[in-house]
Amino acid sequence: MKVLFLHPPWPGEGFGLRSQNRWPRKRGDKTNRYPILLCTCATYVRDQGHEVSYIDSVIQNYDLNKTILKIKELKPDIIFIESATPTFSYDKLVIDKLKSEFPVTKVIVAGYHVTTFPVQSMESSKIDIIIKGEMDQTTVNVIEALSKDAALDDIKGICFRKNGKIVNNPDAELIKNLDSLPFADRDLIPHSWYTEGYVTDKPFTFIMGSRGCPQRCAYCLWPTVYFKNRLRLRSIKNIVDEIEWLIKKYGMKEIFFDDDTLNVTTSRVKELSNEIIKRGIKIKWSCSMRMDNVDEEMLRLAKKSGCKLICYGAESSSQETLDRINKNLKVEQIIKTVKLTKKAKILAHLNFMIGFPWETREDIEDCINFAIKLDPDSVQFSLCYPHPGSPMYFDAVKNKLFYEDVLGNWEKFGVMTEPLLKTKVGKEYLLNAVSKAHAKFYLRPSYFFKQVKSIKSFSDLKRIVRGFNAVLFGKILFRRRKK
Repeated sequence: MKVLFLHPPWPGEGFGLRSQNRWPRKRGDKTNRYPILLCTCATYVRDQGHEVSYIDSVIQNYDLNKTILKIKELKPDIIFIESATPTFSYDKLVIDKLKSEFPVTKVIVAGYHVTTFPVQSMESSKIDIIIKGEMDQTTVNVIEALSKDAALDDIKGICFRKNGKIVNNPDAELIKNLDSLPFADRDLIPHSWYTEGYVTDKPFTFIMGSRGCPQRCAYCLWPTVYFKNRLRLRSIKNIVDEIEWLIKKYGMKEIFFDDDTLNVTTSRVKELSNEIIKRGIKIKWSCSMRMDNVDEEMLRLAKKSGCKLICYGAESSSQETLDRINKNLKVEQIIKTVKLTKKAKILAHLNFMIGFPWETREDIEDCINFAIKLDPDSVQFSLCYPHPGSPMYFDAVKNKLFYEDVLGNWEKFGVMTEPLLKTKVGKEYLLNAVSKAHAKFYLRPSYFFKQVKSIKSFSDLKRIVRGFNAVLFGKILFRRRKK
């Protein structure tokens, strides 16, 4: 069958990030993340003998009319869309248009929003089939059934229509052996379309060495919705085989491990680093890690194998907040890990959240000042957003913490839109809090001189210039409210 994987338009100011984004949002600059999970699914479908194509209307600057014209050229039997909460209302309009233009084409939708609300999503739209949770095997099972005009009744992990009624089947089992999945074809979804502000060497792409996370952070979405709070690991051999394949096939020079937590154990990172070193692989890599599971030896080996940057989820300077969001992290561990990372000469990026219901203005200012005192190489401040499907979302619903106009008004869940939760500081204060936090951190003279001093090569200069543009236009100025 002919299957089109479609990333629809996201109209309005900025560039929307749906796929591969744990916090879907818009940015002022076009630095979209590589959709590695979607590409793995698309590659798996193609490897079963189906003809696969891809459109990213955001990256390709297609409005809905141009998207429709391109679809008419491709004439797919199936259109697969990965939706998200802040885009779902608009995505329904897209699907209405698709079903009007292509009435016999099946529209399959996946993503955390429809996984969390499968029946409601079907009731309010013209979606034909919803893929719940992990996409790969379930999508193949559905397409195989459609190709044979077979019934969908026994396929787990889907919600579909039958004789005018909505059928919500039981969840599917997770794939047990991740090594059995194909390496994502970066030509099928072009790696050159996607980048990040920290990237210095191209070609660049994402890679995932695991799915899931052993932690239970209240705000976290993917481990709960997609991976049922289970951790599955690819073998180190399989991961490094893919890195070698990426270098040989695409000339890849830089990668980002988009695992929820690369350092589930320090020994795993050491084994990965040693294997890269043993094979003589020359690659720059970055990743996300927890701050409570770091030691000097792990960082030393990571650096030796090519690690340039680690993204850490610090989240807050308040131990009360860390405890209430079930972060399982101590403030002292945050301080220690930043020091160790600097000592290893690896760039440290810290993520913080502000705007929790119990926080005061002093708490928020303390968090910003804490970040400045730590002086990592970069930071990301975000408002607290309880995404549908996360434990924090259900807690906020139960305790009536959302503003009255939020629930069901899904476009508000765009992270960079506006505060969703009732707080001690109020909505007006928080409207510009994120951009002000970024400005206070990045526009310091000491930070500027530190960045200039760190320039050792042209690639360093490119990283700093690209990062500055991403921060200025993507975070500080984008959607800043005028008083």
